Amino acid sequence: MKILIADDSPVLRMAVRKLLEPEGYEVVAAEDGVEGITQFYQERPDLVLLDVQMPKLSGYVVCRIIKEDPVAAHTPVLILTVRSSAEDRYWGAKSGADGYLTKDALGDELLAAIRGALARSALRDLSGGRLQAPPLDGEADVLTRVCDVLDRKLFEATVVNEIMSVAVEPVGLDGTVERMLTSLRRLVAFDAGAIVFHEEKLIDLHIGHQLDYTDLAEFTDLCAQHLSEYVGKDIPAGSLELHRLNTIEGDTDPPRGWNSFRTLPLKSRGQLVGILALGSHRPAVFDESAMRTLRTITASVAAVADSARNFQHSVENEARATFSSLL
Repeated sequence: MKILIADDSPVLRMAVRKLLEPEGYEVVAAEDGVEGITQFYQERPDLVLLDVQMPKLSGYVVCRIIKEDPVAAHTPVLILTVRSSAEDRYWGAKSGADGYLTKDALGDELLAAIRGALARSALRDLSGGRLQAPPLDGEADVLTRVCDVLDRKLFEATVVNEIMSVAVEPVGLDGTVERMLTSLRRLVAFDAGAIVFHEEKLIDLHIGHQLDYTDLAEFTDLCAQHLSEYVGKDIPAGSLELHRLNTIEGDTDPPRGWNSFRTLPLKSRGQLVGILALGSHRPAVFDESAMRTLRTITASVAAVADSARNFQHSVENEARATFSSLL
């Protein structure tokens, strides 16, 4: 097993080496963040130990670069630092670190953390595959990777903020779903998108062009099949009520068939609210880039949809109570 230690203290690097090598680990060292990233892609370590305060790049940034790379993200990363505040531990977790230790933990505690992280990694990746990503060639490549990661995180934050902003607009359940799907369609090129509510047996459908009866029926069938899989019991397509949220004029001869169809579960407070269902007439529309975007926003979509649904229920219950009191 190979372990990379990135720390600007030669004393600490030597202490870690003396601790780990007698235990059978091969140790690779780096003295700053840029060298740490470069060594990571050159040496393909099984685990990374990162200091927080390092020249050129902090340990948090190094960790985020590793964890944002789908090829490398399975590699365990442990923060090893003198900083012990709650804020630092929080940011370490948000950067993707698999563990956080202070430097007074050198010894049995560090060895136990390494063994535990490696064991968990082995369970996640039973194939034992090694990294296949190309190495980074010097500081320019590393800084390019940093910019890519930061740009991606800004994009994700912007998208999530746009979805969450819908929650403050009093437009009702259908209006809330319509605004979310309109925003989502600017990011992912679907021809039909819907939120399918589990308890209400309701499909709130947003379309990109006119659909005929056959396409609508097939989309409803697919939604029912996928919702059944998430719920664990059969839900007939005929039990789902379809709400078309928008109308498209023209398109007298629309394409036929759903050559791409994907769903993601929407969970709020641990409960299944429903599913996000997207369909396209073109094949291979929902590639890994599109799915990464969708996975980024599903928690926000679920929270906003659940809030709008609960608000509508409360309004309906209040209206019924008021009506009953007048009888």
